[in-house]
Amino acid sequence: MVGMRHTSRIGTGLLALALLAVACGGNSNTPAAGGNTPSPEATPSATPQVSPAANGETNDEPKKDTTYEVWFVEKKGRFLQVAYRSQESTPRIGTAALESLLGGPQSGEGKVSTAIPADATLLGLTIQDGLATVDLSSEFESGGGSFSMLGRLAQVVFTITQFPTVDRVAFEIEGEPVDVFSSEGIALDKPQTRADFEDIAAPIVVESPRPGATVSSPVDVTGNANVFEATVSLRIVDSSGNVLVRDFTTATCGTGCRGGYSKKLKFEVAETQAGFIEVFEESAEDGSPIFKVRLPVMLKP
Repeated sequence: MVGMRHTSRIGTGLLALALLAVACGGNSNTPAAGGNTPSPEATPSATPQVSPAANGETNDEPKKDTTYEVWFVEKKGRFLQVAYRSQESTPRIGTAALESLLGGPQSGEGKVSTAIPADATLLGLTIQDGLATVDLSSEFESGGGSFSMLGRLAQVVFTITQFPTVDRVAFEIEGEPVDVFSSEGIALDKPQTRADFEDIAAPIVVESPRPGATVSSPVDVTGNANVFEATVSLRIVDSSGNVLVRDFTTATCGTGCRGGYSKKLKFEVAETQAGFIEVFEESAEDGSPIFKVRLPVMLKP
């Protein structure tokens, strides 16, 4: 089936270059391909800086960073797990997030792995009316195993749907739409959403605030979870690990089903500082945090 997608590898290369020239991320200061203007929530906080070396000028202003999600799989191979990464702000943040995903896990990101082959590359990304079309090289289909194939699709879907301008994803391989994925025969006859991968989704997902956001008290923490007795624990800690506040809430469903949760957390700080919002399940055995999500934020008085 893959061999029928193109009769000319040269033509594929030219198409890939053309797609790369027009690809835009799920978060941009300019309209996405097709004419959509991304939500301000997804817009980087600053225009990308021009390197002083490039224009011969000196720029002493600090460069602003954007923080985003990159989704991997546990080394145990049961669930997805989020990692947070930061880089200099760019209007093509969706492309940057996907390229970061394809680069694989980095040291210090916990016990995560990736189901995506190391030599898979992003050929293009377009976004229109909430649909992200992700074009990947043929290596993305290589390998085997149903969890591996589902896992890599889910990694892409979760990574790009973090942005408000994207709610569903269509896949292409070498510029050709994919209706059936890999030798596992996974049907992709419709755009994919996070709900399509609920069975392997992380037990706890934080939807807001966004990673890297500056928050003040009270901060509303929302998301979805599938945890024991639907009990979701939350706390805010400073960069030294000191707990500023601790609380819990109940998801709308739990213990075998996924439900939404929301909790307002009040905290006090004397000055704006880095911190983390931690959301987790308490172990029934010893009360230790499990499935913990550690969201980086700036805490504002």
